Amino acid sequence: MRGYRIGILGRIEVSIDGVAVSLAPLERALVASLAAHHGRIVSVDRLIDGLWPYDPPTGARNRVQAVVASVRRGAKPELILTRSPGYQLNPVAVVDSAEFAAEVGAAAATADARRAVELLDRALARWRDDAFVDVGSRLVEYERDRLRELREHATELRAEALLSLGLHRELVPELTTLVRDRPLRERLRGQLMVALHRSGRQAEALAVYRAGVRVLAEEHGIDPGPELRQLHREILGSEQETPPRGWVRPNQLPGVTGDFVGRDKELGLLLSLLGRTPTVAGVAQVIVVTGLAGTGKTTLALRAAHESRHRFPGGCLYADLRGNTPEPAQPGTVLGAFLRALGVAGEAIPAAAEERAALYRSVLADQTLLVMLDSAADAAQVRPLLPPGGSAVVTSTGALPGLAGAEVVPLDVLPIDDGLDLLAGLAGGERIDREAGAAADVVELCGRLPLALRIAGVRLAEREAMTVARLRERLRDERRRLDELSLDGLDVRSSFTVGFERLPQPAARLLAVLSRTSLRSFGMWDETTEPLLEQLCRAHLLTDDASGRVRMHDLVRLVARERTEVPVDEVVAWYARLHAYAERADASLPCGALPVADAGPALDAWEAVDWFEAERENLVAAVQDLLRLGAVDLAGRLACTMGNFATMRSQHLPELVDCLRAVLDHHAELPSATRMSLRLHLGTAYRSLNRHAEAVPLLRAAQRAGRGRWVVHRLVALQGYSLCCRHLGRLREADAALLVMVRLCATHWPVGRVGGHVLLALGMQQGQYRLTSPFALEACAAALRVFVDDGDLWGEALARETIGLLHRHAEQWPPAVEQLRQAVAAARRLGDRMSMTTAEQALAATHLAAGDGEAARRLLRRTVLAFHELRHEWGEAISRRLLGKAHLEEGDADRAVVELESSVAMLRGVGQPFPLANSLHLLARAQATLGRHDRAVALGEEALHIFEHFDSAYADDLRESLTRWRSAAGAQ
Repeated sequence: MRGYRIGILGRIEVSIDGVAVSLAPLERALVASLAAHHGRIVSVDRLIDGLWPYDPPTGARNRVQAVVASVRRGAKPELILTRSPGYQLNPVAVVDSAEFAAEVGAAAATADARRAVELLDRALARWRDDAFVDVGSRLVEYERDRLRELREHATELRAEALLSLGLHRELVPELTTLVRDRPLRERLRGQLMVALHRSGRQAEALAVYRAGVRVLAEEHGIDPGPELRQLHREILGSEQETPPRGWVRPNQLPGVTGDFVGRDKELGLLLSLLGRTPTVAGVAQVIVVTGLAGTGKTTLALRAAHESRHRFPGGCLYADLRGNTPEPAQPGTVLGAFLRALGVAGEAIPAAAEERAALYRSVLADQTLLVMLDSAADAAQVRPLLPPGGSAVVTSTGALPGLAGAEVVPLDVLPIDDGLDLLAGLAGGERIDREAGAAADVVELCGRLPLALRIAGVRLAEREAMTVARLRERLRDERRRLDELSLDGLDVRSSFTVGFERLPQPAARLLAVLSRTSLRSFGMWDETTEPLLEQLCRAHLLTDDASGRVRMHDLVRLVARERTEVPVDEVVAWYARLHAYAERADASLPCGALPVADAGPALDAWEAVDWFEAERENLVAAVQDLLRLGAVDLAGRLACTMGNFATMRSQHLPELVDCLRAVLDHHAELPSATRMSLRLHLGTAYRSLNRHAEAVPLLRAAQRAGRGRWVVHRLVALQGYSLCCRHLGRLREADAALLVMVRLCATHWPVGRVGGHVLLALGMQQGQYRLTSPFALEACAAALRVFVDDGDLWGEALARETIGLLHRHAEQWPPAVEQLRQAVAAARRLGDRMSMTTAEQALAATHLAAGDGEAARRLLRRTVLAFHELRHEWGEAISRRLLGKAHLEEGDADRAVVELESSVAMLRGVGQPFPLANSLHLLARAQATLGRHDRAVALGEEALHIFEHFDSAYADDLRESLTRWRSAAGAQ
């Protein structure tokens, strides 16, 4: 491997084996950005933001690749490595800032003052100018600031070491210059005061203090800090040259693991918080790093603490509070250890915890310290250990809400790429790359939990013969997964144990019940459940998000299942509460196409929509769980609560169909009422999907089962049955069902929101085939009034679309367009792309009939694409027919034939005769226009047969056209 060196402590310099490499400005910025993140991957998106912060060029990703390629040509490919999702500086490259930081760290750790000065002189000599002086990329700003602060810290450490060697007189000139250039650095000012005082220049030392007071007051309106004030008092009260009192500077931070990956965002936040100065005297800045057990809270906190040590001249204290063990550390015991580390003699440490806390605060009164408290059990354990100033970093599986004013840094599981990097760091990158698919599965089976991944990685490292695929198969077995994730003191199961043991009994019971479900997330939808879910979130056995949903980690689920036996009845009872809420939400939806239960107080309509959207996958999973548990009736009733939602958000209809069919497979175990509802809902869903032949037997069976007290169910079944039969050309059956529906409705009116759909069905059937029937318009207008009064927005959209079509048939263009635009708007509010596209298609047909071909074509191009994406052949076929008609009326018969032939082919597959007849009629006209009269006759005759079957007014016009086409065909 070649010897790469990169200099960032001044202008950017790159050399290979001592030979300098010339870089263009953009190449320097790229290398600098990667060097600022040495050891970490920088994504392409972040590089784009850094290289072009205000105006990224077109094809910015390609430009980044080009710059990388250019650097590689000049500096050999090994300098920059490609690592998804971006690039990384080769780990073997030596960066001068890393050498500088290492030398400063070694100087701070040594007790030999001469050695410290030697190290610091060498470190400071590495600076050629300000860091990154010739680069303006935003990606180097944090590193530039960090290095600037570390440079100041090194200067102060050097002065402190020289003072300890008695070189105060020699140091005065240098410190005088440093204080002049850095008037706000109180530690430097104090060192100059000490050097002057020890040199017998007490008056000058006091003058330096007064100058500092003046600068701080004039520029910032604050007083000097406690250390500088104490030094001033000591100089004032001394009669001879005496140094300030001694101070034991502890540094108890444990080392950081070398396989730290990812967490850039969280690490940046922690470093930023640790860089703040408390605004109120006597108040420590408290930061709580919280998250699920095993997410790497300690590793992250230690990494940030080590990188921030230079900000805490008083040193760093550390204690493991053992909060995740049965016997957490006692605060008094920890205080005793802290006091001894701070130089307090053992006999001077009080026995009582309260007295120890008071002495601890006294010792730290004038010091700026960092205290790290790892694995805290609760806020009461932490409070006595907080310093009176400086900062405290606390890690805990709980959020510790009792610590007032604490900043909380939540830690989630790792992203998949970071999880793979962690696995590769332990098991070997080549091995992981060779089985990338299996490795990704292992990361997911470990729940992307760092602790679990570390165990998995060590297992692979110990057994070179084991393939990643083999480990994946072992982890897939839920019965042994927790055993696989236990190794030499690292144990996922035990990491959760204390969290479970500390739960109140109701919350623990709920967690056990939830672990028996297939649900991966939960909404706080139940007054009984919500506070318990919140308790589980605070314990980090569940995690919540901004939407108000909570999720259960797979490994938590497995541990919960192991710990507690739960009777089936308890799981079913929990699902019964879910069903009760689902019924309330169903009754509140702005769609009443299907009957709803009387479920108590209604919700806000859009709150109900949002709830179903959020819980949709859960409801489907719940139905499957209930079938598995043998609660078939509850499964069926729960499935039916989704009917109105899927009707108004039709993209979910296929999912509903699968759910309903799964329950109906158990029809023998269902009560008759539930079986009837399921058939009604499934038949209605089939009808909405234009699967009319499948819908008919289900709707017929539902209407028969509804005789007696199930009037509303029977009306909905008759309405759907009649519409399906008419679409299939079974007119006698359609009319018979319609007549029964009218009589039933007249006997039992009012029938609620369903009444609007009954009236609309009457109007649709009259209007579709009899065009300008006045009864159709009256029925649809009455339906619209019912929908508006009942807040049924879905029905309103459907009614306005139908009324718009009736106005169009009557050539009343303005009211037709207005009604259809309102239908589009209502469908858009519902969030149903299918309804919106259907209404737009009707609006396009109206524009076309009114002579506005351009507006029609603009809409139709959109609806053809939308219906195709929705896989709705019927809708696409109608849009293509209308597009063909537009081309035909423009005189482009060839393009019209292409669209119309596609329409005919689709409608033959769908099996709807009346729409097929309309497309056949137009295709016949297009063929006749092209002089293909024999084809026109064949197509026209097929269309005429269908129109006559439906007793449609279109038949008269077609007969006249056929006479002309036959004559023209004979002449040919």
